[in-house]
Amino acid sequence: MSDEFFRYETNRKVKQILVIHNIDITKINYSCVKRTIYFYGSLSKLSQEELSVPNIETLIADLMSLPHISNIQFDLDNWFISAEPGEINITKVGGKSIEKKQKEEKDQSE
Repeated sequence: MSDEFFRYETNRKVKQILVIHNIDITKINYSCVKRTIYFYGSLSKLSQEELSVPNIETLIADLMSLPHISNIQFDLDNWFISAEPGEINITKVGGKSIEKKQKEEKDQSE
């Protein structure tokens, strides 16, 4: 199948995941290029509920489970998110830093 079809399908699935997670898609833009999803804008929920670090971790995990996706890049107004293989760093802009080192946690559990 063509690259254009995969891009269309990936964009459709990204939107579906954002809706499932109750993300306000009027405040965030995204684009899928090759094996990377790019996000920019503001990441927030539709409801009055605050977006939490576990919410973001689950969102990233769901996005990374998409076929043909190997990287996610974030350029957000209200969160700093660095999702590298084996490590996720999440910082709320204007808030305190929260660092998740999943690789270290995985190594300790083995």
